[in-house]
Amino acid sequence: MIDFTEIDALDGALYPDLDPRVFVEPKDKGKASEYTRQKEWVAHMRMCAGKVLVFAVPNGTHIASNAGRTKVKAEGLYTGFPDTGCLWEGDVCDAWIPGVAFPEWKDGKGDPSAAQIECLNRLVAMGYPCGIFRTTEVCCNWLRSVGAPVPGVR
Repeated sequence: MIDFTEIDALDGALYPDLDPRVFVEPKDKGKASEYTRQKEWVAHMRMCAGKVLVFAVPNGTHIASNAGRTKVKAEGLYTGFPDTGCLWEGDVCDAWIPGVAFPEWKDGKGDPSAAQIECLNRLVAMGYPCGIFRTTEVCCNWLRSVGAPVPGVR
């Protein structure tokens, strides 16, 4: 059986630099939690951006037992993967190129962990747009800027 405790211990040990291609929304003084911010964005997207498939990526941090965390890691949990993903149909110059983006959600003061930085860096190196968000408005406007069929938010 694989022991993930050593890997987990490294999570906060070394902080790599975040690739500048990862969009980062500035911190804010809002008191809403990461959960509330993500939940409001998902509701907005499902109501206003029906051509975009929005999904959450359960990261397992809320699993209380060590056995439960070990199980989801063995099933393929990728530590640091962004909280959400977006998929949409594409049509660029008659070539069908689907759109993909990965928003990571934070509260007003939160920073990404070392594992999240590593994962976001890897995703942008592979060509996938990624960002760290705190508000629906900024995330929707960023998604539109990377080609998602999302209406503007004010």
